Amino acid sequence: MEPQATGVTDGRKRGRLSPCVCSTLRMVSRAVTHCTTISCGRADSGSRSFSILATMARSGEANLRQLEAGLAIDQTTLTRSLNLLERDRMIERVPHPDGRVKAMRLTRKADGC
Repeated sequence: MEPQATGVTDGRKRGRLSPCVCSTLRMVSRAVTHCTTISCGRADSGSRSFSILATMARSGEANLRQLEAGLAIDQTTLTRSLNLLERDRMIERVPHPDGRVKAMRLTRKADGC
C-alpha cells in the first residue's frame, strides 16, 4: 500500500502517512480528538466527552443505560465522564417516570460543541 499525502504525519516524513493501518488510524484519531477539543474550547474535553455530547444531541435526552449501550463504554467510565460534564454544566439531570433511571439532557452551554 502506497502512503498518501495528507496534512497528518507520523513524524517521519512531512505529508506522508505510515503504511501501517493501525498507526495511521491512531494518528487520525489523535487529530480528530484535537479538533473536537478545540471546537469545545476546553483543554480537558476529549473525544469521549464529545461522543457523549453528540449522542445526547441526537437523542435529545438519554439515560445511563442507553449511553452505555450506544457508546460501548463501561458504566464506571461513563459515570465519571457524565459527572465531569455535569460539573461543567454541559448536561443536567432530568426527572424520569422511573425514579431509578438517571436521565440527562444537554444544557445551552453544550450547544457550542
